[in-house]
Amino acid sequence: MVREFLFCSLILWQIGFIVGILLKLFYKPNEKNFVSTSMPARIPAVEVDTPKIKPTHVDIEVKKQITTEKPTSSTIKSDEVIKGKVKTQKSKLRKLTRGL
Repeated sequence: MVREFLFCSLILWQIGFIVGILLKLFYKPNEKNFVSTSMPARIPAVEVDTPKIKPTHVDIEVKKQITTEKPTSSTIKSDEVIKGKVKTQKSKLRKLTRGL
């Protein structure tokens, strides 16, 4: 009787270990996370005070030199010195207009 009990318990333990090993090897839990979209029937609205910026007075100083007479001579000064052929200048202008 004891011998049969030991034999049956040994067989049951072996079956349990084999099933556990097989489950670890082949069973992988579902990786999808389900998010419930049910919302409570009534969510109380919360009013939040946002800081309102009021326009303030800004002083701007503008220096104007207005003359009503016709100029006797005119000069134009440029900071950039452009050298090169006309074709290269056109390509530079195209690059500038496409980049903007």
